Formats: sequence, C-alpha cells, structure tokens
Amino acid sequence: MKTSNLILWQMGLSALLVFTMCCPVNPGLNTVLTAHGNTDWHIDTAEEFITGKDMNGKNTAANHVPSTWTGRHMHVGLTNTAHFYNDVDKTIPGDDADATSGIDQAMLFFYAGHGNPTLWNTLGDNGTQSKLHLGDCPGYGLLRYYWQCSCEVFAHGPRTGTGATFDYSWPGKFTGGADSYDQRNIYERWGPALHPYLRMACGASTPAYCHESQVNSIWNNYNNLGMEVSDAFIDGLTYYNNGVVPVCITTGGFDVSTTPLNDLIFTNQANFSENTYYHIQYLGGFDRQLIQPFLMIRIPELLPELELIPMPRPDPILRVQLEEQGDWLISREQTKEKVPTIRINKLSGAVYLKENRMAQLSTAVLPEREYIQKAQTFVKEKGWVENNMKLTEANHMMLEKQDKASEKKFDPIQKNVVIVFKRQVEADGQLIPVLGEGGQIKIQLNNDGSVLNAAKIWRAVDVRATLKKTRVKPYETALEEARKRLPDRNAYKLERWDFGYEELAGNVEQKVMKTVYHFYFVPENKEQFLEFPPMFMAIPAQ
Repeated sequence: MKTSNLILWQMGLSALLVFTMCCPVNPGLNTVLTAHGNTDWHIDTAEEFITGKDMNGKNTAANHVPSTWTGRHMHVGLTNTAHFYNDVDKTIPGDDADATSGIDQAMLFFYAGHGNPTLWNTLGDNGTQSKLHLGDCPGYGLLRYYWQCSCEVFAHGPRTGTGATFDYSWPGKFTGGADSYDQRNIYERWGPALHPYLRMACGASTPAYCHESQVNSIWNNYNNLGMEVSDAFIDGLTYYNNGVVPVCITTGGFDVSTTPLNDLIFTNQANFSENTYYHIQYLGGFDRQLIQPFLMIRIPELLPELELIPMPRPDPILRVQLEEQGDWLISREQTKEKVPTIRINKLSGAVYLKENRMAQLSTAVLPEREYIQKAQTFVKEKGWVENNMKLTEANHMMLEKQDKASEKKFDPIQKNVVIVFKRQVEADGQLIPVLGEGGQIKIQLNNDGSVLNAAKIWRAVDVRATLKKTRVKPYETALEEARKRLPDRNAYKLERWDFGYEELAGNVEQKVMKTVYHFYFVPENKEQFLEFPPMFMAIPAQ
C-alpha cells in the first residue's frame, strides 16, 4: 500500500514538474475575451470592444478589436461570475482558468462595469484584487493583458487636490504608505494580483466613462494612429479630455524601457522582465493656460449640413511612392520596427505618419511650450496647417516605479507627449467646434521633441455642393432627451457639455457632417460612483 501511494505521489510530482518546465504556456496570438459586470450599458460596451456593435447588432464603434483577431464576449446570461475572475491559489472556488468562462484564457481580457478602488461588480457578486493571480503558470493562466473600464479600481495617489473633476486624479503625487481612503496605493492592491508572466494591467484611477466612444478611441489609437499598447489605452480612455486619469501597471527590473509598458504591439509572449520593481504609467496634463478651449457665443437656430470629400494629399506626400492595400495606401519606406512610415486611408484621405521611437528613454525633458512649438513646426513642414485649427489637448505620458522589496518610490519621469489640434468650422458668423475622432491633428512626441507618430484626419468640405441648412435642436430639448436615458435622473447631475459638428475617425467614409451635443453626467453624491457611474451621451442636433 505504501509502495502504491509512493508511486502515485511520484507520478503526480513528475506531472507537476513537466508542467512547470513547460511554463509559460502562451495563449493564442491575438485572442480576446470580454465580460461585463452589469447589464446596463456596460454589456454593450463589452460587446462593442470586440465587434463595434451593441447587443442589438447596431453599429456603434467604427474601431474595435481588429477583424483578424479571435474574440468572444463571455458571461452573457450568467449571474454571480466572480469565481471566473478568482485564482484557485487565492480562494475557492477559483475558476479563472475555466475553458468556457475563465478570464485568464486569452491574450487580452477586457471588463466593463461598475467599480470602486477595492471591488467591481460581477453580475450579482463582486470581484476583488486579493483573489486574482493574473497569468498564473503553473495554474493554467494564459493572460498577458488585463484591461478594465470601471470607476477607481486602479486608483492611485491622494483623493483630493486642485484643478480636477474627480477624486484620485493625481497618481504622481503618491507619497507612499498603506492603501487608504485618503491615499490609494496601486502597488499594494494590484501588485500581488500580477503574476510575473502578465504583461500589464490597466484601468482608471478616477471614475471613468465606459461607452462606445471610449472603445472607439482606444482602438483608433492602436489600429490607425499606431500608438503603443499602453499609450493607446491611456489616451483613449480620456476621450475628448473628459477628466479621466487611466493607469497601467506591470512588473520588471530597474529600467522601465525593458518592461511591457514599451510594447509597440500586442504579443502573446510572457513578460520575462526582472520581477524586482513595479512600474506604472499614467496621464499628466500640461499647464491649462497653454490650452485653447473652444468658445461658443450661441447655438444657432439653423446650420448647414456640410458635404464632405476625402482630404487631398498634402504636397510633401505627393512625391512619395505608395502601394494600394484595400482601403489604404501604404509607403514602401518603413521604420526600424518594420512599420510603414506613411499610411493614407482612401475613404477619408486621413494621413498617418510613423517615425522611430528613441532608442533609449531620455530623462531630460523640454519645457511644455517647446513641445507645443515643435508640434506646430512639424505641422507647417508637412503642409498640414489649416485655418481655425486650435490647440485643445496636451498631455504627458508619465512613468513611475517602486522597489518591490524595500517599497522605495522613485520620482516620476516622462515617457512621451501627446498634442492635439482640433478643427473649427466657420458658420453663422462664428466658429463651431468639431468633435469626435476626426477633425484633428494628433502628434505624439519623444522626450527630445522628435515625432513618434502623427495623424491628420480632416476631410474637406465640398465647395461645389449646395449648402443645406437645417434646424438645430435647442440645448434644452437635447438635454431633456439625454436625461430621459439616465437610469435615475435624480441621482445624476450634468458635469459638462459640448456642442459642435461631428467628424468620424479616419478609417470610415463620411459624406455629411452634422452637429451633435455631448453630455457628461456624474452622480450628485460623489460617494455613489459604484451605484451611479459617469454617463456620456451623444445627442444628434440635426
């Protein structure tokens, strides 16, 4: 009997050793799983992330997971799904490796739902960081990227400060210490949840808007603008400067440039960086005095519906030899990362440029005004200057690290800079802003001021067309229409609103540009973001 038990024990140990030696087991390349934590609009967001369609099959997001990828929206019709997030090494039941519903079984997982710093809703119960071990192997975990759109689940830094709409808007002002209501510590809450093989986990430090607009913006950044993985998420979740501060966290050695926070593209390979430091990336804004906000005198009663044609090629690009690939014209010249330096979308005429990333991350940075000047000079050199263009956004991508053993925190450093010039249209004697992913020039700069990537999405107005003026929906009518969509109108207040023409992302055809209202709602009680997350609504004005 003892001999038999010994043989069984040896067989089990051998099997474990074989599995251990085979780690990491990589997921399928470009595989994606999504899940929702609530059956309100977040179930649509989880679907739109993969397909660009809501649960009723309506096209809502022009940009989403690439069509060549393999994706699946999980947990539809299920309840109490927290155990599918949990790792068996942390709690029982732990079914994150379940082949049908486990979140740890693809290259990328995306969640949309309600949350707060220590939990998120999972269709009846709640998930929490202390029960996760993402990418765990041995343990059948395969995950490489964990993305989450929820309020404050990735909160870091002090709760209050100046110049921001939301709590926990200042990750860079974290001073150390245990996680608490007054100062959140992402290293303490999320660090133990990250298996070293996981490449990164990303979410929002602040409350977050989680709608099709954010999905569209994230994937527009990655698919079209060519932003790096973490940059695409962080910039996209802050859709149209909405006050959201996203954060990504990973593990690695002392040098952040060797960590997955520098992933140019998604990969199914494990994170083989040293496991001695936590690294985070977050968004930091420029001095607001350098930004030029849109100014509206009044909303006209009538405005023209503008007929559009693809943007003509700027002069410097006319001399470049391009090859046709579907809806795109691609340059033969490539960057050192084997990416075409020029791509032009034939449907819109949008131009996307890709330059080389700095070989080494420089800790020397320029004054903010100098980055703006370099972006303006680049625009002139490329022949991109337009009448009535306006600097509306400028942000730093910031990096910070903490020694895992000593918990020593290091001062933040800059990764790169993103600058956006937006379009305005002259109509009815004033300048009307242009909203959306189009109508902009977006430039990402290295720390030395050289260009990393740039895009111009600026369809031309067809001057041959007869202007058709139509009535504009009054502000009060549009606001009431938006309030009717709120789950509890008494629980929400209007935080901000915008009005303007809407131009779409550069990878789709748009023949007519009409006006739209953007409304941003937040809960009346700032302690109720878990029950009443922020809501964004676009209401057609024409």
